[in-house]
Amino acid sequence: MKAEYIAEYTKIIRLIEDKNNFLIVSHIYPDGDAIGSTLGLLNTLLKLGKTAYAYIADRIPRQFQNLPNIECIKTNLEKRPEVEVTFVLDSSNIDRIGQAGKFISSPLVNIDHHPDNTLFADINLVIPNASSTSEIVFDLLRYFPLNRDIVSTLYYGLLSDTGGFMYGNTNESTFRTALEMLKYGISPGEIAYRLFYSISYDTMKLYMEIIRGMEIDRDSKIAWCIIPLEIMENESFQNNTSPLLDMLLRIEEADTVILFKEHRDKYRVSLRSKTKDVGTVARVLGGGGHRGASAFDLLDKRDSAITDTVERIKALLGGKL
Repeated sequence: MKAEYIAEYTKIIRLIEDKNNFLIVSHIYPDGDAIGSTLGLLNTLLKLGKTAYAYIADRIPRQFQNLPNIECIKTNLEKRPEVEVTFVLDSSNIDRIGQAGKFISSPLVNIDHHPDNTLFADINLVIPNASSTSEIVFDLLRYFPLNRDIVSTLYYGLLSDTGGFMYGNTNESTFRTALEMLKYGISPGEIAYRLFYSISYDTMKLYMEIIRGMEIDRDSKIAWCIIPLEIMENESFQNNTSPLLDMLLRIEEADTVILFKEHRDKYRVSLRSKTKDVGTVARVLGGGGHRGASAFDLLDKRDSAITDTVERIKALLGGKL
């Protein structure tokens, strides 16, 4: 437990001990950290005999379907559950949770690691130098009795958000946390294979179709791809873009990659970089994220919008803010 956050940890532990009904929400376009931290907290509350609900207002990518109690994360709610505490996980601001915002109520507990978090809750446990929200949640929940299934989901979240300990958010604390997680008997190799080597044949074919349309600017070391709407809505794809971004980052000539994901009313634009601060770029363009991984929405769907946006990102990465 990090000393400078003892007050926040203590308040949250007391809420968990004293209250009985909880709602857990996380951000739309859920990634491994959102899913892992949500399941870790949910499974702990259930193990403690509490009533707990988990809601993410977006579909859950297929790669997460084998995680313990994944079926308990609801993607649709018809009415607000009667709860005493709402946890918002891995979300830098309240808008990131989408339609889940209609179902939250005070007291709100905000647990996150994004540096641009707006501290929107009644209790804000926000640790920007943590590798992941799953790392923070594990640190919190160690006060309670945990088991292998609970810790496995949290390790999944940590491993996902660090890119298998390759991203710049990996630090000494990350490895210490991973070591503590191993003491619960988790299978790190099995989790890593499930996370990084479990892409269906149909999904891989879609990835190949997307990559065929890839472009690269060798001078700026920027590569970009477009995922058209028909692929985004393909049942085999399920908005599972993290493995694709990891594949693109393996291109030797590319330092930064951009993925334009077409939706009916916008493009969701994901940025990844080996050395550049794409978090600052995303914030300038109305989004947010981390130094090495970020995203924003592009509401302009004209044919020229993608080219214009690529040029704008080149300028921003070149220091021309």
